[in-house]
This record gives sequence, C-alpha cells and structure tokens, in this order.
Amino acid sequence: RKLAPSVLMHGVLLDVFAIGVLILGESGVGKSETALELLQRGHRLVSDDIVQIRHARDERLVGTSPDLTKHHIEIRGLGILNIRQLYGASAIVDEMAIDMVVQLESWREGHNYDRLGVDEEHFEILGLAVPRVLVPVRPGRNIAIIIEVGAMNQRLKNMGVNAATEFSHRLDAVLLEGSKYKP
Repeated sequence: RKLAPSVLMHGVLLDVFAIGVLILGESGVGKSETALELLQRGHRLVSDDIVQIRHARDERLVGTSPDLTKHHIEIRGLGILNIRQLYGASAIVDEMAIDMVVQLESWREGHNYDRLGVDEEHFEILGLAVPRVLVPVRPGRNIAIIIEVGAMNQRLKNMGVNAATEFSHRLDAVLLEGSKYKP
C-alpha cells in the first residue's frame, strides 16, 4: 500500500449511498458546504480539502485523509469543525474507493450544460478514468440532492442500467416509427 502510486488532490471525498464521490472545483465554489449538507443527510466524510488518492492493486482508486485533517472540515464563517465529535463515529469513514467525480463550477450564462446524460465524461486520476459529471452552481440549486441522485444513478450504471441511454433508444424508436407515416 505504501509503495502504490499516489497523488494529493484539492477536493472533498464522501461516501454517498456506498458510492465514493470526489467533489472537485475552484476554491470557494461550495465543496465543503455541500459536504456538510450531505453529512446532515446521513452520508459519511472521508476527507475535506486535501484527499490522498492511491492506485490500488485491483485497478481502483482509493481515497483517504491526511492525518492532520482527518475527521475535520473547514467551513468559511464557522472555521474548522471536527465531524466525528459533532456527528459521531458513524459520520466518518477512513477510506473509500472513488466511483465518481463531481466537478462543481460557478454557473456560466450561455454555457451549454449536459441535459440528457447520454455522453459519459471521465476524469483521469493516476491513469485511471473515473466517471465525471459537471454540476453548475448558482443560488437556489440544491447541490447535495443533485449529488445524491448522481450517486444513485452511478450505482445503477455500475449494475448496467443507464436511464439516459434507454430513453434515447425509446425516443429514436418513436421518431423512426413517426417518420414512416409522413406523406
């Protein structure tokens, strides 16, 4: 384990419905605040701010927290919080496989954000591709719920169920059928 390839990344790693979710984004975009909301909703913290990621021998990426910041989260305006003390031992986990990356970015007016989810994007870490979703942040959007649903959807994809692809196939069939009846 100690000799495995590893990297430090700026982000937050959580266990959301047994899916390892690595939240990335610019400083101040709301990664830690979103993590705090997810903790309130019963999910578990692995690491805030700095995530140690290693390439495990079974072609997985596993994230942990540096000892200095383990069990802690920093919230602007509140400071450093000890999640284990605030929420109990069930709110933290020492390591987690990384199953998906959620990239948070400030909403860009006029940007064409993915609305179908058919084209899967990936984020490369230590030579391994991890499914990635880009989530635009703006007032009024509940990012924690979006991440929860994204984690549940990733679990379905891991089991071979892809709602966006299934919908696209049904739509193609309807359009094909409809084109047969045009004069």
